[in-house]
Amino acid sequence: MSLSNLKLVTAHRPVPAFRANPTDKARAAVLANIEVQRALVMAERGEAVALTKTVKKQAEDGSTITTTVSRKPRKWFWKNPQGQFVVEMLFANQPVIIANGKSAIEAVTLDGVDTVLNTLAEAVANGELDKALADAKAKRKPTKKKAA
Repeated sequence: MSLSNLKLVTAHRPVPAFRANPTDKARAAVLANIEVQRALVMAERGEAVALTKTVKKQAEDGSTITTTVSRKPRKWFWKNPQGQFVVEMLFANQPVIIANGKSAIEAVTLDGVDTVLNTLAEAVANGELDKALADAKAKRKPTKKKAA
C-alpha cells in the first residue's frame, strides 16, 4: 500500500478541555453548574434527583480504587425573609457581579428560579457574562502550592 492510496483530509484534533481557551473553560464550567442548579430546583419540588461524583482512593495494597459517591452541591438560590426566592450565580466560589455591583436576582417562585437559570445559561452561552466571570475568578484567593 502506498501513500497515493490513502484519502487525505484537512482535519484538526479537538483541543482537550484542560487546554481550552480560559473563557471557553469558564463558560463550560458555569453551564455545567447551571445544570446542577436545575437538578436542585427539581429536588426542591420533590422530584428524586441523584447527584454523584467519582472519587479515587488508594487501597492498602497501593492500588487505586474508583468509586461513585453522592454529593451535595451548594445552592445558588434561597428564600428571603418575605418568602421569595433569590438567585445568586457563583463562579470560582465567588458571587458573579452581573450589573451595577449587584449579584442577586429576585425570582419570587421556584418557577421563577428556573426561568432565571435559563436566562443566565443563555447569557453565558452568548458571552454576555465573560467579563463578570473573569472578575469573579480574579477575586478568588490564590492557591498555595504544596511543598514537595
